[in-house]
Amino acid sequence: MTARLNSARPRLRALLVGLILLLGPGLVGATGAGAITAPVPLAAPTTGTDVNFSVERLAGSNRAATAAKISREFFGAGVPVAFVVTTANYPDGLAAGPAGARLNGPVLFTNGTSIPAATRTELTRLRPGRIYVVGGTRAISEDVRTTLAGLSAGGARRVSGVDRYATAAAVSRLSYPSGAPIAYVATGQNWPDALTGGTAAGGQSAPLLLTNSTSLSPSTRSELERLNPSRIMVLGGTGAISAGVANQLAAIAVTERVSGSDRYGTGLAVSKRVFGADRAGVVVATGRNWPDALVAGPAVRRTRGPVLLSAGTSLPTGTGTELGRLSPGTAYLLGGTTAQSKNVAMQVQRFSGVCWAGARPATGSQEVFSTVPGAGKKVAFTLDMGGRLDPALGIVNYLIDNQVCTTFFPTGAMANTAEGRQVMALIARHPELFEVSNHTTHHCDLVLGGGGSPTAAPCNRAMTRTFIRTELTSAETVLEGLAGMPNNPYWRPPYGSHNASVREAAASVGYTKTVMWNRDTIDWRPDTTTTQIVNRVVSPLPPNGTIVLAHLGGYRTLDALPSIVRTLRANGYTLTTVSDMRDG
Repeated sequence: MTARLNSARPRLRALLVGLILLLGPGLVGATGAGAITAPVPLAAPTTGTDVNFSVERLAGSNRAATAAKISREFFGAGVPVAFVVTTANYPDGLAAGPAGARLNGPVLFTNGTSIPAATRTELTRLRPGRIYVVGGTRAISEDVRTTLAGLSAGGARRVSGVDRYATAAAVSRLSYPSGAPIAYVATGQNWPDALTGGTAAGGQSAPLLLTNSTSLSPSTRSELERLNPSRIMVLGGTGAISAGVANQLAAIAVTERVSGSDRYGTGLAVSKRVFGADRAGVVVATGRNWPDALVAGPAVRRTRGPVLLSAGTSLPTGTGTELGRLSPGTAYLLGGTTAQSKNVAMQVQRFSGVCWAGARPATGSQEVFSTVPGAGKKVAFTLDMGGRLDPALGIVNYLIDNQVCTTFFPTGAMANTAEGRQVMALIARHPELFEVSNHTTHHCDLVLGGGGSPTAAPCNRAMTRTFIRTELTSAETVLEGLAGMPNNPYWRPPYGSHNASVREAAASVGYTKTVMWNRDTIDWRPDTTTTQIVNRVVSPLPPNGTIVLAHLGGYRTLDALPSIVRTLRANGYTLTTVSDMRDG
């Protein structure tokens, strides 16, 4: 990057596979757990301490592709079994998750009359010992079963009953031929309790059976009598499974009801009841639809943790606290941003990570700042992206792997290059860690004129109010399109060059927060050594709320980063975004 004024100077944690909690006192609920209620706003988070924590989104272009992604994440080739269920409806698949956890195989989707390409590809990779097709021929045709048989060494066997209750019982008989010490029972008339409870069942090596809310199915009764459990876990409140049904179940074995005020609360109650702290992972799925959560059950073999439900755009009350208690190594978000928005990823990171992208401020009044007083022991390591990008992908990958939350200031011109688009795509995949702010389109000196990167041609003109506004709005269109996150109100003037007229022009298009710096790495110069970059950041140790200027095109920035991060963390600092420092 051209040097002008000050701007150019300007995973894995060891798996702690805790023992499944011994059964203890029951949690008795009085309402139907299948209902949806509006989530309560989040309480203030407690910062996490695990620098190896990560958020990983598992998503495909449709429900079958997402199921295949989940399978690929948690199961290697040569699994003994795979379960295949219909994409059309949930009942037949409810019992498949715990069975997959028991028999060590994933749950995948098929259409009633054809096999999605993603499912076929995943089964070809897995080459399971046997495929179990769950449901009758009205759900999955015999032609589909025959085709599936060719994708398994042991063929494809149908597991079904006359209705959803009998099908769940058939899956239980398949998985637990000699009985089981615990059995879970959920309503078959809705899916949330069965799916969050089913993961717990899988973790406790227990089958999941279904019941009508007001009467116990004969097939369920018969299967429970065969299983001869010492305890039956009843999922959901009396609106989901009536007291009368619970009494019938109590005549078979000791019962314990686990429930909350709604589907989210029941999921949390199940998690608290069954899963201890220091989980290898947790799964977060939308509570608004069933497919992603339905195929997630077998993942408990690896995560040893629960499925928690989000409201699609936020975490319901209590979820953050539960994430803190579980202290997972990884949070797996299921489905794309239509199923669970980027805000869910950010909130999960906020409660479980050591830093987060932060809450974007309102436009508000104009400010110029180079530090964030009162931020606590935090440092923002900000990265400009306006010139060469040779080390950029390596730098961003380092930040991801080491959970270093970062504010990026890309120019529109560099972001829209072939390499720049790769960098922006990587940033966009981690909205929980990163924020993107505006650095104009062409990197012109907005006070003196000239400058520019990667070419000076667009900057050889008068720096009028109209031109300054266009530099910001044009960049905004590019950056928001590539990163999928807002730019404003933060911006950084190229070369750190600004005055009242420039700031007024920027504020008129929503850029009211001019972000400068108080530690400059001067990493844009080829002769700046790695040691010099490190020392400019950490020697002496920076004041709280320091903003560090570095560049994605810095010649030795990638070499210096490990020492910077290690030194600051060893001295109690959190490296985070400008927004995280400002929102407290």
